Amino acid sequence: TQEQLQQQQQSPLKGYRLGVFWDHFVDSDPEVVEASWKAVETLQNLGAHVVNVTIPHLRELHLAHGVKILSEFAIAWDGAFHKTNVTLEANTQIMIAMGKALSATEAMAAEYVRTYGIHVVCRDIFRDQSIDAIVSPMLGLKVPKPTHGYRGYGESNTALVYQTMRYVPLANLLGLPGLSIPVGYEEDTGLPIGFQLLGDAWSEHKLIHLAKYLEAEMPRRRPPHFA
Repeated sequence: TQEQLQQQQQSPLKGYRLGVFWDHFVDSDPEVVEASWKAVETLQNLGAHVVNVTIPHLRELHLAHGVKILSEFAIAWDGAFHKTNVTLEANTQIMIAMGKALSATEAMAAEYVRTYGIHVVCRDIFRDQSIDAIVSPMLGLKVPKPTHGYRGYGESNTALVYQTMRYVPLANLLGLPGLSIPVGYEEDTGLPIGFQLLGDAWSEHKLIHLAKYLEAEMPRRRPPHFA
């Protein structure tokens, strides 16, 4: 009916359930959190329902992700690492060496943690609680400024990488679809602030639907001219 069509237009995200792990959500730069919170409010105004969720043992899942990345990186670059005619920057050499130092037991332990994460996130959250997407900031801080000398020598800063990638490991470790949307701009640099939608396996259509309506409501800056 005309009334139902009007209601659908006013609340295009009605029926969508969005999970927020609030303790994790707010663990970012205040400016990033503020822009992300406004994005959540916008999704609610569009009809989505926000549900409090908890992702247990998140630190262990992050560590498992690190073990997976380092071990796979070490295997992929093993040949170049031992060739005398190949030059690798210091940070790359450090990562390869760290991956090669991991034991088979540690690599298998990461696989067990990954399996646990699939059960908790995919089964207990997405399916049992009927969650369509877990939402969070995209980065754990504002875009970091490059340090002096990084262009010539690179940079090895594991703490910064972990902080920056704080919200990414679940998608990468568990093989789940994720989508990032600009929802604001940093006040001092003008760089965009990202907002992440994380979905269950094969739920890309839901993420795209959510992103379509959220992006339409977000402020968008355009350069005065394109190159």
